[in-house]
Amino acid sequence: MRKSSNLFLFMTVMVAGLNATAISIDWSGGYRVEFNDVNSPTLDSSNPDPKTYGLQYLFLNSKIVASDGINIVARFDIMGSQTPGYENSQLGSLVGGSGIGTDPHVTAQNQESTGVNVSQLYLNANTEYGSLIAGRAPFEFGLGMTHNAGLGPFDHWYDTRDGVAYRFFVDNISFMPMLSRVSQRDYGRGVTINDETFVFEYKNKDNGAEAGVVQQIRKSSVDSNDGTAVVTGSTAVSSWSTKTINLYLGRSWESFKFKMEASFLTGETGLQVAGENININSYALAAELLWPALNDDKWEYGLKMGYASGDNPTTTVYEGYQFDRNYDVAMLLFNHRMGSADFLTTGMTHTNAGLTVGNSADDESIGNAMYFAPTAKYAWNDKLDLRTTLVYAQLVTNPTLTLDTSKDLGTELDIELIYKPRERVIWSNGIGVLFPGQAWKDGASSFENGTNFGFSTKSAITF
Repeated sequence: MRKSSNLFLFMTVMVAGLNATAISIDWSGGYRVEFNDVNSPTLDSSNPDPKTYGLQYLFLNSKIVASDGINIVARFDIMGSQTPGYENSQLGSLVGGSGIGTDPHVTAQNQESTGVNVSQLYLNANTEYGSLIAGRAPFEFGLGMTHNAGLGPFDHWYDTRDGVAYRFFVDNISFMPMLSRVSQRDYGRGVTINDETFVFEYKNKDNGAEAGVVQQIRKSSVDSNDGTAVVTGSTAVSSWSTKTINLYLGRSWESFKFKMEASFLTGETGLQVAGENININSYALAAELLWPALNDDKWEYGLKMGYASGDNPTTTVYEGYQFDRNYDVAMLLFNHRMGSADFLTTGMTHTNAGLTVGNSADDESIGNAMYFAPTAKYAWNDKLDLRTTLVYAQLVTNPTLTLDTSKDLGTELDIELIYKPRERVIWSNGIGVLFPGQAWKDGASSFENGTNFGFSTKSAITF
């Protein structure tokens, strides 16, 4: 903690010194506080294991204009999460502290202090032909179903890359090659995990047309292949080598907007289980439709629908796909862990084995499911909106191989009241009720699938 405080003090002094030399520094940021309550994440009324928690979080963005067209950008996360498994996120700090300190908390007179994390730091140099980016920078593409920088006011996660990229611009077209280092265990050679990424995008503001493709190739050495941490009982025998290709398409008219993204993940994990090689072959699709309010109309309608392939446990190929955790379609479903088994086959994204459905944050993601989620928003006045969402979902595969199983995940109804008292301030209050389907019972396992409901209130201020 002391090192983080010293870092913040150093940055403050440095910024003050730069101001004295008349170098331009722009600051922006945001503050978020929220409260969440989920009544029965186990879907079992006799043992509901409810969870109730509050979070708060502050981030500061600084842009130092070192010279014409040359900027140094940094992001500081204040009151970040200290819970193991959530450290590298923008989840925020638990209201009341983490409870992991050594002092007796029943006699405490002050709260546990938290530090400052630097989640972004990169150089951005604009030239005649494009823009150079070098350092730890955010990365987002399309709908954010795979690559999501967490730019929303209530996003808890983010994607960043340590690398070098150059974005070329030609009229409405941009293309960017990027080399990035995901991990380096130490200073030695051959202990790295690297990404080779190429992004192509087309945006025409005149007719609202958008299109893009991103290809990411991830490779590791044998020594740096740590996939055994997410594949139980596996052994690393060779290097990790996977390819992710995302395709994006969008079009906007005055009365209708459409966006769609597809993702394909293939490759070799370099892992073996019981002497069998584990390969990856998964895919997903997401689409968003919007009918905006026109003229004096107070109603706006939308639709989200998608598909994420699920893993078949009888094969040595892993077919499961997980959306980015920032991509939400419902308040409870695909957002909070629920039920008595990992029906969504998203266990590999939950890195802390000590967290369960009853003591984890909203760290669930869309996987092994297809969903259909229409939305209607009513503009009560210029400051108050009422949004209603109805979600229906089904499993794609049976991950437990239990007899007499169903694929029906059920239906969820969410109602959200959004209040914007002034510019850059938003206060959201929502309730969600999930009516679980028979899939949660897992056939002959006869698990409980009782109704679950939750409540959230959250506020965000950006500046």
